[in-house]
Amino acid sequence: MHFSWKHRPTTSPQTPPPPPPPLALRWRRRHHSLPTKSTAVTVGGDYRGGGGSSTVHPLVSVCELCSGTVLNGTEVGQLCSSSAGRIDGRCCLKNDNTSDPERIIGLDLSNCSLTHIGDLQGASTALMVDLSLNPIVNVSDTAFQGFIELNHLILPQDIVCPGGNTSWGKVEVKQGKRLCEGQKSMCNQTGQLSVNCPENSLCAPYGPGFFECSCADNYHGYKCLREGEFPALQVFGPLGASTVVISVLLWVTQRRKAKAL
Repeated sequence: MHFSWKHRPTTSPQTPPPPPPPLALRWRRRHHSLPTKSTAVTVGGDYRGGGGSSTVHPLVSVCELCSGTVLNGTEVGQLCSSSAGRIDGRCCLKNDNTSDPERIIGLDLSNCSLTHIGDLQGASTALMVDLSLNPIVNVSDTAFQGFIELNHLILPQDIVCPGGNTSWGKVEVKQGKRLCEGQKSMCNQTGQLSVNCPENSLCAPYGPGFFECSCADNYHGYKCLREGEFPALQVFGPLGASTVVISVLLWVTQRRKAKAL
C-alpha cells in the first residue's frame, strides 16, 4: 500500500506578483486518476457557467463554462484537428481507443470575460489550455495542480505562468498573450528529489510547480518511515470484528424491545 503527499517547492517567484503561500503537506493513498471536481470561474465578480447562470453547478462540465465553441483557427482548434479529436463546446475531446472514455485534451476559455480562475480539475488531462483575452486578476495557486500532461498554456500577458518561469521550458509574450510551453518536472531524471522528498520515497510530477512524493516499495507511514507491508489485517481486522459484534448486540436489543411492545 502506497502513501503520498503533494507539495510545491520553495522557489523564488517571478516579480511583480508576491510569492504564493506555501502549500501544506497533504497525505493520501496514491491513485493514478484524479477525481473530477466542480469547477469555479468568476465572471465580473460572480460565479458563472454557460448561458449566464449565476452559480456553477457541481456537475457542469468545464466545456460549458463559456458560451460558444472551439474555432478551427484557434490554437486549441488546430490541436484538435491535428489530433483527430472531437469538439464539444469549449473543449476538444479524444479517446485513445474505442474502449477508453473520452478525455479533454484541449480547453479554450479565451475571450470569456473571466476575472478569476479557480478549480479547473475537470480538465486535468488537457494538453493545452487557452485563457487569453480575459481580464483575469487572479489565478488560484492550485488551479493547475494535477495537470501533469499540460504542455501549452496561453494566458493574458500580465499573468505569470503557474509555478514561475522555472517550471516551463519556454516562456514568451506575443500579441498580448503569455505563452507557457513545455512543462518541466520538479523531479530530477532518476525520479528522486532528495531535497524535498524524504528518504525512502519517490518523486513524481504533479502539475506546473508541483510534485508528489510517494513511499517506495516496502515503506509506508508518516514520511515513509515504516518499513514492511502495511499491517492491513492487524488494523482492519479488529475494527471489522468489533463492528459486527456491536451490530449483532444492537439487533438483539432492538428485537427484544419490539417483542415487548
